[in-house]
Amino acid sequence: MDEVLEKFQSLGDQDADNTKSDFEGMYKNWGRLGHQEERRKEILEVQKSNRMSKFDHSRDILQLVLEAEEEFDKKHYGKPRYRPSIYVAGFNKVSSRYKNVLMMSEWMVEKPQDFNENWLVVPCPKGVRLLVVASRGITKCYTKYGHFKMEIRTALPGGNPGNQRGHTCVLDCFYVEKNNTMYVVDILAYNSQPMTDGETEFRHFWIHSKFAELPGLKIISKQNKAIFTILPKVPCDEKSFNEFMSKYPAFECNFPPLDGFLFYHKKAQYVSGETPLVGWLFPYMVNEVLGEEVTVNPMYLTLRPFDYTNQREFIEKFEVKLDKKKPKGFRTSLDSDTSASIADMETSTPNTADNTENTMDTAKPSEESPTEENKEDMDVDAAGKEKKGKRQKKNTKKDTGNQISLEMETTLIGDVLKDE
Repeated sequence: MDEVLEKFQSLGDQDADNTKSDFEGMYKNWGRLGHQEERRKEILEVQKSNRMSKFDHSRDILQLVLEAEEEFDKKHYGKPRYRPSIYVAGFNKVSSRYKNVLMMSEWMVEKPQDFNENWLVVPCPKGVRLLVVASRGITKCYTKYGHFKMEIRTALPGGNPGNQRGHTCVLDCFYVEKNNTMYVVDILAYNSQPMTDGETEFRHFWIHSKFAELPGLKIISKQNKAIFTILPKVPCDEKSFNEFMSKYPAFECNFPPLDGFLFYHKKAQYVSGETPLVGWLFPYMVNEVLGEEVTVNPMYLTLRPFDYTNQREFIEKFEVKLDKKKPKGFRTSLDSDTSASIADMETSTPNTADNTENTMDTAKPSEESPTEENKEDMDVDAAGKEKKGKRQKKNTKKDTGNQISLEMETTLIGDVLKDE
């Protein structure tokens, strides 16, 4: 009997070990996304002890802007040459100074323990993530990889020649070209005052209070060439979050279209690069990660790809697809990914059906999809055939006329002989 009990106990221990190894394997497979809760706590502790400064170069954002401007002046001083005010391949190269300055999110793969107490949710439009730098009377916009995107005048401090040229303002925005609007997510500096040390709630309060003093940001004018609007940050307490998720669409008239949700920890300081204190979810992933008790509007579930099974598989496929898009060394394409962590795809929710259809179209025989050279040859051949056809038609008409004349002459001769 004792031997039987020992065997059952050993089997139970083995099952427990297997379960434990499966659990650990799951987080191991998540890679850099594993153990988010532990890493959040560690980062918050580091913030409290003020040790983050030696790891975070975005704290010296004003120095960074100054150095970048001096580098630009030094490079272009005395060299009057054409420099486009928008992105043009070959003219605008990556600025190493502005590379990875923006605070990026991670996929939120587990619900934070303090989710209802210490988190805020931000609806994000589909657009281009930009670092907006207003300084020395002009506003320059860079992608998260440091690519120069465009140069405009804005009503931000230091953003146009007539507006406090000695001041600097740095914002984290999504730009939607169709309505020429900058959707402000966060702030790094304002009026030459760095804001990266402030917590999320304080930075959000500061943006609202200061933008209220600048009504010129809401209209297009000679001194402001893009509209600025602040994205809402909604508390994630049970009542507020359920109300937020039950509302559809996230933006009025569903424009701009929603891409996904960014989740900010209230105590997070602004740091450059990825951080577990900022999470990203597509709307149809909310119940899966944050619990079935969350009330999600059914319309959000219609955004789910038809081949979607679960978040984990989706992330794996997404990362593989993303890696294939990356060139060796460094990505050079300008993408309009909106999410901070995933982001690098033109369309955040891939449509497999469309992709399959496109693949089938490109797989058609060459005669159905002729090249430009073939098209020219075909045009020449068609023109030649048309000319030949006209000549043949003309000759046919001529032959027909001759035949009629011959018949008429034969008839007349016959009539004359008959009379005689």
